[in-house]
Amino acid sequence: MTQTQTGDGTTAQGLLLCLLSTLSVAAALLIAPILPAIAAAFPDDPMAQTKSILALAVPALVVAITAPIAGWITDKAGRKGVLLLSLVLYLACGLAPFFLNNLDHIILSRVGVGLAESGFMTASTTLLGDYFKGARRENWLVVQTGTASVAAVVLTAIGGVLGEYGWRVPFMVYGLGLLFIPLVMLLIREPKHEAAEKTRFPLGKVFPLYVIGLFAATLFFLVPIQTPFLLTERGLGSPQVIGLTSAIGGIAVPVGGLIFKLTARLRLSQHLLLAFVMIAGGLFLFVGDGSYPVTCAGIVITGLGCGITLPAVLTAIMARLDFAQRGAGTGGWQTAFFLGNFISPVLVLGLTAQLNGLGTAMHALGAAAGAAAVLSLIAALLPRPAAKTV
Repeated sequence: MTQTQTGDGTTAQGLLLCLLSTLSVAAALLIAPILPAIAAAFPDDPMAQTKSILALAVPALVVAITAPIAGWITDKAGRKGVLLLSLVLYLACGLAPFFLNNLDHIILSRVGVGLAESGFMTASTTLLGDYFKGARRENWLVVQTGTASVAAVVLTAIGGVLGEYGWRVPFMVYGLGLLFIPLVMLLIREPKHEAAEKTRFPLGKVFPLYVIGLFAATLFFLVPIQTPFLLTERGLGSPQVIGLTSAIGGIAVPVGGLIFKLTARLRLSQHLLLAFVMIAGGLFLFVGDGSYPVTCAGIVITGLGCGITLPAVLTAIMARLDFAQRGAGTGGWQTAFFLGNFISPVLVLGLTAQLNGLGTAMHALGAAAGAAAVLSLIAALLPRPAAKTV
């Protein structure tokens, strides 16, 4: 069955498509708390620690590489089919480590998780663009970002608790994919293609947005990944303190999304100016004077800025894409976002080594966000034609 592509999506469809983003968060954060336990479970493998970290990181890298292909397939073969096949693959590969006894095989299963994530994240975000238009689309893209952020807090805690019962147990949470398959079959309808002339993909219009998205995603993952290390340096590395502090940051992101909704009349450059000023100030406070309250203030302000940036960029991308281009365009966004996920910790490691400290590295990245704010200010002062809404 098909659903006319007129922006008449239902609340149930929107909620389901947003909830699918929790599966992408689970791909990394469920196993983050059990990495030491995974490495310890394979004492005969001299590369166990490196391989366990690779098992954490590889899905994001796979998404970054394959999302454009997933987008092209989504446009050619249909959204719903890609969504269902991806969920089946996610279920099978996500559960596999519970039964596997070789780290190389576990890494291979994680490649499968990345392929699945590439498919369902591209298809679900594309469907949000298909089902909703204008302000409703902006609202649902904000909900999607907020849902993922809240899920990040919850799943990190779940992964830590379940890890107490053995490193394999958290992988059972991937069985949640089984719940989504019948819901997708019941609620999701393949959108009807619009009758329109074929047009060339507007790479010139969306590529600058992909670059902004890559930079924003790199900043987005700085605080969640680096908070445990910074707190540990300061003698505040207990799991309870790290968990509470991470939760504070996770809650700030959807609040930033709400700020984006309340300031929807602003142009993209104005949203980016506001967001990058907040991120730059937040990162400097994150390092701060070493006190816990100032660190928390930095985490909150950075999270608010990131919560504004991501839906602002994604909404702008959607507004520049026709129906037949939306899957490929969304695939490009997923590549930018997940490449930022992969680059962020690597960049911090390099800067920390070059600048002799994590605090100095974060200051450098805060300065980069400040430079982005200046560029956004220049863009905001220039007259720009309004982008068409599709």
